[in-house]
Amino acid sequence: MELLGQPEFGRLLRRLRAERALSQADLVGAKVSASYVSRLESGDRAVTPQAATHLAERLGVAIDVFQVAAGAADSDRAPAFLAAAITALDDGAPDEAVRLLTTCAALPDVSADHSWQVLWYLARAHERLGDVRARRDALERLRPVAREAGITHLRVRTLAALSGCDRVLGETESAIAWAREALTVAEGAASADQAEALLALAAAEVAAGRLGEAEEHAGLLLERAGEMSGARRARALRTAAAVHAARDAHDRALPLLEEALGFADARGDLLLWARLRLAAVAAHVEVRGTVTQEAERWCHEAETALAMMDGAGHLSELRSVQARIAFRRGDVEAAAGLCREALAESGTMSHQDRVRTEILLHEAELAAGAGESAAAELRRIAEEATRSGSLALATRAWKALAEAAVR
Repeated sequence: MELLGQPEFGRLLRRLRAERALSQADLVGAKVSASYVSRLESGDRAVTPQAATHLAERLGVAIDVFQVAAGAADSDRAPAFLAAAITALDDGAPDEAVRLLTTCAALPDVSADHSWQVLWYLARAHERLGDVRARRDALERLRPVAREAGITHLRVRTLAALSGCDRVLGETESAIAWAREALTVAEGAASADQAEALLALAAAEVAAGRLGEAEEHAGLLLERAGEMSGARRARALRTAAAVHAARDAHDRALPLLEEALGFADARGDLLLWARLRLAAVAAHVEVRGTVTQEAERWCHEAETALAMMDGAGHLSELRSVQARIAFRRGDVEAAAGLCREALAESGTMSHQDRVRTEILLHEAELAAGAGESAAAELRRIAEEATRSGSLALATRAWKALAEAAVR
């Protein structure tokens, strides 16, 4: 028998201690000081067999939880990897969580119960990193496992998450299909599952330009908003706001986003908390026509939150909003540069927001004197949007071109 190495041992120790509401001082004993426990949890020190035995006794667990046997069944190793990975996520280290979960998922004899948990948390870790394709891959692997497990809640959330991935990747018809399947699975299930499916469906319909259907489904969500938890209610309000934003009705989107900000909790879902602020900044700038201190504060808060999550894939959303701010201030060179940064990232920005950022880029280029090449790109975007039925985007592109001609 051998003990888990670092950092797995430290992460598992921290999780077990936190679950029992114990302090590091509560684990102190012979030859185990509080500073030693602290260094174990941070991964800076290797653990001795004597210390591991002592810690297991103080935590009320078998010593086996800290051990890995070379010939042990993989089903016995999975809980340790899973616990360490969840702790890594809680500690803001999604890259470490991906490493642990990928290792665990590769084990050949993981139990069904642990298998779906490993894949679900792997998808969540990739979401935190902003890696949409890797997240989608984990969800595709999870889908048959969830169906086999027969857990309705898990199936609905997996299908809804797949819809979200395809929406960001521009596969809008696939996104709608996943969301509709989620809604079918959720029939007769808990209202929270139905709301999850409706959220995915309305968001996919917005991305596909089916704004009439999206408005209907967003309306159903708002009718049920009073029954929803804080985070889900915030997401429902954000989805309803997205319908108005897609129609350039930012004056109707902004109050919904401001209401959503009151329901989002950074401790529960830091990513949602940050994204709501970015959406509110975009709407605020459009409605007010200027950059207020409030918008600047929201943007700074979102930037700080995204930096804490170590999710480079989310920077495209941030850069796009920062570009809008720079453009409103008349700094067209900075706006164009930020747009290029946003578009260079294969991150989490939706297809519609990517097109809007392209439009802003060419607006900034025209304002900076780029001339016919930028105008030609705006015409191309407008014509493509018209052919695909995205009339709001087409209108925005033609309007940008007309305003540039006036200038």
